[in-house]
Amino acid sequence: MTAMAVLCLGLLAGCAAAQVEASPPVSEAKDAPSPHASADALLESLERATKGLRDFQAQVVYDRLDAITEDRERRTGRIVLEQDGADPPQRRFAIAFDRFIDAAGHASPQSQRFAFASGWLVEFDDARRQAIERQLVPEGKSLDPLRLGEGPLPLPVGQRAEDVRRRFTATLAPPPDAPLLKALQGVQGLVLVPRAGTSASEDFDEVRIWYDLRTLAPVGVQARMKGGDLKTVLLREVRVNAGLDSAARDALRIEVPEGWIRDRRPWRPTQP
Repeated sequence: MTAMAVLCLGLLAGCAAAQVEASPPVSEAKDAPSPHASADALLESLERATKGLRDFQAQVVYDRLDAITEDRERRTGRIVLEQDGADPPQRRFAIAFDRFIDAAGHASPQSQRFAFASGWLVEFDDARRQAIERQLVPEGKSLDPLRLGEGPLPLPVGQRAEDVRRRFTATLAPPPDAPLLKALQGVQGLVLVPRAGTSASEDFDEVRIWYDLRTLAPVGVQARMKGGDLKTVLLREVRVNAGLDSAARDALRIEVPEGWIRDRRPWRPTQP
């Protein structure tokens, strides 16, 4: 699986309170509630806030810094999540990029979309009219792409606090200082360090997630990968349980258009 495909399964780093129709902008510091006293307290609040979640969407800015070359690239787009009321919920997830900014700062339109549903992750390349379909679990099995320990990028989305603590050591994060995130105000974050022997420990050294204190919506993510690459995500114009428009529903589709080149890769057991 490509690094971008792995990233796109985990950009969504948490859930906002489910009763709001549209989350307002990130809180000004003077309006934000008091920060939580501990990482455990924040995890418990995040778990409570996920009840009743139906849909989530936001504008996304993704920034990647190569540890070796120090080259930086940036993409912008939209992220969409929809889930039903089952326990555990069945989720559909998509991210659609529309612009690419290279290391020199030159921006160009670039349409690329990743969508997950029913155990399949599909990568759509509009320019080449090509789709890569990856089955992530065997037929008849289910997978939550954002569940800790199941999805390729383990970030807590609707997770029980106990599950997070089992797989990570969690501490409160300092204010974000990355150029993309340092303007955030009224936020509080977690530092998640994978425990030895977990799937997350194979890919990540550390993940930091910041939430808007007023809505508990995720607004910033910073992941330091094995090898040193740094991936930063900014979520803007977050909307929770506001309903999905036709563009959002189109983004969630995993059907490959007629006439496209299809590279279909069914699930195979991991070799020893």
